[in-house]
Amino acid sequence: MAVSMNMMTLNTKHSYKLSVKRATRRVRRQQQQHHKSFKPIIKFKLSQKLQLLNNLIPTHNNGDIVKPDQLFQQTADYIVLLRTQVVILQKLIEFYGNNHVAENALVL
Repeated sequence: MAVSMNMMTLNTKHSYKLSVKRATRRVRRQQQQHHKSFKPIIKFKLSQKLQLLNNLIPTHNNGDIVKPDQLFQQTADYIVLLRTQVVILQKLIEFYGNNHVAENALVL
């Protein structure tokens, strides 16, 4: 009797493991199908965003198609250029702003 109970327990464990495997496979299959259906949409959104970014960055590619890595490099370069311009303009404001205040003090 003890042998048959032990066999029954092994069969129960085995069937439980199989059912868990099946459920896991089912969930994975559903997730893969779900991701496959959204892949073109994601790809479209990404290419659309890259195109928008390309339109924002002034470049000299003469309308040629730019690879994403080149686009990101051009974007980084453009950001550095803009930051440099901001710093220069701030320095000009400091310089001429201080001169303007000093001139007003002399006139008074």
